[in-house]
Amino acid sequence: MKQRTIRSKIKLYSITVMAVVLVLSAIMTGIYSRSANRTRIVAELERIANQKNLEFQANLNSQIILALQMAKSPVVVDYFLDPKDDDLFEQAKKEIAAYQESFLGRTSFWINAKDLKFYSDLNYSYTLDPSNPDDYWWNMTMKETEVYNFNINYNKELGKTMLWLNVVVRDTKDNAIGIVGTGIPITEFVNDMYKNLPDGINMYLYNNSLEVTGAKDQKILAEKHSITEFLPGLDNDKALTDQMISFTKKGEYVINPIKVIGWNLVLFVPAQFSDNFSGDVFLFGLILDIVCLIIIVIFTVILYNLMNRTTEHLDTTKEKASVQVDLMDQVNATITENVDYLEQFGNLIEHQINQISTSTENTNDLMNDLEAMNILRKDSIDSTNDLADSSRTGNEHISNITAKIGEMSECTNRLTSANNLIASITSKTNLLAMNASIEASHAGEQGKGFAVVAKEIRALAEKSRAQQQDVSRAIADINAMVKDMVSYSETAKASFDQIVANTERVQDNFQNMSNKLESEASLVQTISANLQNVSNSNQKINLSFAEMKQSNKLVSKEISKAVESSDALLVVTDELLKKIRGEDKE
Repeated sequence: MKQRTIRSKIKLYSITVMAVVLVLSAIMTGIYSRSANRTRIVAELERIANQKNLEFQANLNSQIILALQMAKSPVVVDYFLDPKDDDLFEQAKKEIAAYQESFLGRTSFWINAKDLKFYSDLNYSYTLDPSNPDDYWWNMTMKETEVYNFNINYNKELGKTMLWLNVVVRDTKDNAIGIVGTGIPITEFVNDMYKNLPDGINMYLYNNSLEVTGAKDQKILAEKHSITEFLPGLDNDKALTDQMISFTKKGEYVINPIKVIGWNLVLFVPAQFSDNFSGDVFLFGLILDIVCLIIIVIFTVILYNLMNRTTEHLDTTKEKASVQVDLMDQVNATITENVDYLEQFGNLIEHQINQISTSTENTNDLMNDLEAMNILRKDSIDSTNDLADSSRTGNEHISNITAKIGEMSECTNRLTSANNLIASITSKTNLLAMNASIEASHAGEQGKGFAVVAKEIRALAEKSRAQQQDVSRAIADINAMVKDMVSYSETAKASFDQIVANTERVQDNFQNMSNKLESEASLVQTISANLQNVSNSNQKINLSFAEMKQSNKLVSKEISKAVESSDALLVVTDELLKKIRGEDKE
């Protein structure tokens, strides 16, 4: 039995690709059709939800408008202001009766804030007690409601849901004086909403407690079922919303809130298998399948033509591969010889690198010693500079002290002059006191007072002379000390001048030493840098030879592999030609 040729395999692959394309096309058509169908259904549900919401609110608003007009009626307001007036009572009763006929529920009620009598359908029912908990709606409406409020309940006996509309009656000063209202049968509104509802759409109304308040089957309302019992895909998070929303969960949901009474309208269409197929989308998918099949057929024909050309090229390749195998064997032998030569040259380069490395290490040691000497030299220069600065500063201080001592000497000279003047004044004062005493004795009794003054002046003069003599001795001592300080400061200044001169000579010596060390360090650095450059160059040469050797080895290996691959290529080419031509047999 003949083995399957490549041509037969191409046929098989083409058929397989066709089948896969058909399956994928069907899947994509179904997905796209479902998406388009879902978009259409959601748009339709949103349109219906808006329409039903508007219908409900339109019916409810007409009743609210009537109730508001009844509350603002002048006849009703006049009666509420004076409920004891029988004429006003009859007029208001006729007015309310007229409005009652216009209400859908044909019912009305009112209660006045003054007598608290509750009238239902034009008849008195009872008198309200504001303190009774059952009458909580009265206080809530009168105190907390601006215009009107709602009270909704389901009457089991009537089988109807009633919405009780409580409207506040106000006087001209906007004071609440009573309540009027009516009962609106919401069940009729809900029944109207179910009219013209397309088949296959489920619609429910429910309040904020998720209790069903509107359904096609009225029995559901009496039992107060939860909306989730009928629509399990509706969870609490999505059931209560303040705007229209839509989502998918085993079908399409659209929720639209009826804000005026705090209810929600939900529309639901369950998912069906037929949703995956749409006429337009299915036709598009069919056309796409046909186009794909045509492309595959064309591609298969092209492949057959390519196979024929490939066979011709394979024959040519087989001949060229044989020639290349012989040539690569010769190249491989030459490269092997080059590898041996490169290995010998690399050993010589490596020996030279080792010698240069030793010289570089010795040079580095010398550099380190010079660095240490340079550091010591810098520290010595810094210390010498500090000593020179300190000597100059000390010399300046000695000069300042000498100047100050000179100034002090001048001050003592001035004190000596002043003290001499005081001595002269004291001597003259003593002489004047003596003359005054003599004149006082000559004057007798009249000169006694003057004699006392002369005596005191003489005593003062004696004290002044004693103090002047003490000051003279002190000034003499100061002058002696100043002379000693001048002598000492001159000696210290001469010593500092000698220190400064010696320090400057030491600085010059250190500077000469520093210049020589820097010159030697620069020379050593140049030698080290040159050795390092030589070492780097040799290492690069060594690396280059190593890379060349490794490259030649790799080239040799690759050529060996290429020879093996060429041999294998010859075998594969031969087998491929046989398979294409159908010559292989089992």
